[in-house]
Amino acid sequence: MRFPDFIEKLPQADVPVPGVQAFLLQAYQHQVAFLKSDQDMTMPEHSHAAQMEIPLEGTAEVTMAGQVKVYGPGEPIYVPAGVAHSGKVKGPYASVIIFDSADRYKLKK
Repeated sequence: MRFPDFIEKLPQADVPVPGVQAFLLQAYQHQVAFLKSDQDMTMPEHSHAAQMEIPLEGTAEVTMAGQVKVYGPGEPIYVPAGVAHSGKVKGPYASVIIFDSADRYKLKK
């Protein structure tokens, strides 16, 4: 999936997963990441501030509190603050992720 030009012109986030691009919209207390990948990817277990992710293309298998659920386009994924979670994504994948934190990702250099 290609995001509109005005999104792909946003600064890129430094995401430590090969093959992932994330375009970062920075707010005072939040970040919004427009994430895309053409390949499968795995996110190891981690935790952070609350997040709401909305898949736009592809599927995300999320493990949270010992339960596995698969989300597809338009199915919101809510992860409360501090809750450990992991994920597997079947590429191609695209989503919009809103973080209740202004520093979830640093800018890519």
